[in-house]
Amino acid sequence: MKMNFHDEMKQMFLRVAAGEVEPKEWKAWWNSHRLKLEESLNRGDRGRMMPALWDANYYWMAKTQSGVAYYFHAQGRPVKVSGYYEEKMQEEEERERQKAMEGYHKDTASARRRWEEYLACHPADTIDFDWKSLLGTPAGQKPAKEFPYKNARTSEQWKECGEELKLRLKENLQAKIAPVAKAYGMKKAGPRTFVRESNGLVSRIQFIGYFRGGGYEAIVCYLCPIYAIQYGISGLPGHICQGENFQRMQKDWGVIQYGMEAVDAAMVERINRKFDDILIFLADGVLPEWRRIDSLETYFAKERLDYLKATKTGPKNPKTGRPMWNLDTGGKKDPWQADDYLFGVWDLLNGKETEGYARLEECVRHNSDYMKEHLKEFPGAFNDPRDAMAVMYRNAQLFLGTKDVPDAGKRRDKIQETYEEVCRFMRYYHGVAKKTGRNLE
Repeated sequence: MKMNFHDEMKQMFLRVAAGEVEPKEWKAWWNSHRLKLEESLNRGDRGRMMPALWDANYYWMAKTQSGVAYYFHAQGRPVKVSGYYEEKMQEEEERERQKAMEGYHKDTASARRRWEEYLACHPADTIDFDWKSLLGTPAGQKPAKEFPYKNARTSEQWKECGEELKLRLKENLQAKIAPVAKAYGMKKAGPRTFVRESNGLVSRIQFIGYFRGGGYEAIVCYLCPIYAIQYGISGLPGHICQGENFQRMQKDWGVIQYGMEAVDAAMVERINRKFDDILIFLADGVLPEWRRIDSLETYFAKERLDYLKATKTGPKNPKTGRPMWNLDTGGKKDPWQADDYLFGVWDLLNGKETEGYARLEECVRHNSDYMKEHLKEFPGAFNDPRDAMAVMYRNAQLFLGTKDVPDAGKRRDKIQETYEEVCRFMRYYHGVAKKTGRNLE
């Protein structure tokens, strides 16, 4: 007996729910029965099963399956759906992402090649450290506690969860982050901060504590000249500082931020995995790239700056159509004019006084109105490492003041003297030296 169309349609829908229909087969079947489907389905069901932008791939097939499941649910006959399309969609997305990244690396190959050629002429020491051996459960980790609750409700429970969370963070920090930081020459500048000074440069890794007493709100990583602050120009190519490893690290960050859930065995395992993500971000990208920049000359090399510029914008995400990352400000200067300070001082140190003083004047002028009012309320801000803008503003003023020295030779000496004085304070600012004060006059 020949099956009527209504029965054929439901059989096809059941096959879709079971993950047995490939995208091209579904498209062909739908198109060949379009008129009958318009008679048999309401507009909402048609839109859910075959959206206007539907294309023959697993992403849209997963949408179709969801529409089919809704159709049966609305009829009071819910069906179990297969995860086949979801799995194939993820595989499809990964292939498209890899293809997009290959295109990105091809587009930036010319700038990368010039940067690599520069590095070949200015080699730095490499680090041979088996950081992958640190992945997984931290050595000597204490057994997980058992909690009689899942979510903290009382003040005692909040305290208990917070203390247990901090213990697990400390275990992972000491077992995973501290060893790799030490391998790259960094020293502890606090319970969750690592710093290194070398050849006029400073690198810093800091875990910022969550202000409500939980875990870590964020991780701050930067490499810059000692005289500079951490804002302004990016120190790393986009695919390292904002790419796949960074995005994986950021995902589910709340597991090491909030202390509102019982830190049981499952939570401890999630914390361990998150620190694996952080370790990979640092050891498989950030630290090796920093290691190659071993002097101020390399930091400011045109080849490096050109490479950073070329990598500001990532390839389009195949799922969203938007760049995977975008560090390009579209020509807009940063609100602090930190780059004017950064490059202005470097110009002075290299004898380019016209360019250097012009940049420093712009930095001071841009921030003067704000700083005038700010310093009325906080007169000691120049000496406060927590007030980066005030510190930078004072530094820029000091360097700009050397312009008033009329003799060229004495002016150069004054610039060098100012540089050394600023660096003396900035070592305290970055955490590589003990507290240092300076005259605010």
